[in-house]
Amino acid sequence: MPGDHKPKTANGKIVRSTKQRQAILDILTKQQSHLSAEEIYQAVKITQPRISLGTVYRNLEILTELGSIYRNSFADGKARYESATIGHHHHLVCINCQDIENLTACPMAQDIGNLAQSHDFEPLEHYFEVYGYCGKCRRKD
Repeated sequence: MPGDHKPKTANGKIVRSTKQRQAILDILTKQQSHLSAEEIYQAVKITQPRISLGTVYRNLEILTELGSIYRNSFADGKARYESATIGHHHHLVCINCQDIENLTACPMAQDIGNLAQSHDFEPLEHYFEVYGYCGKCRRKD
């Protein structure tokens, strides 16, 4: 029916929208980069000065479960978050300056599809990251 909205759920519980959660989403949508929880906390404190780091972590977990944001863990083991509005993509990661570049084309899609089909397997998701040196870091030498 028009106007009917299914409530969003995380862990089987209905999740309501909050100012704090919306502020986190706004930061990640505007930044279009890969931010740590601490970086998000510092940015959200500007508009939500009473927010705690624990609240940011809880909201990041909920937003990840809802599919509103992506949680990425790169080689350094530190979780970074980005808006899910970018869609499926992969990363080029500079091991010197930690710059992360999004790859919007999936270089593995056909190979994964063929491999999965040959093994009677249904893939749900995959991640692809290439580690090396960006142009800025290579030119510094």
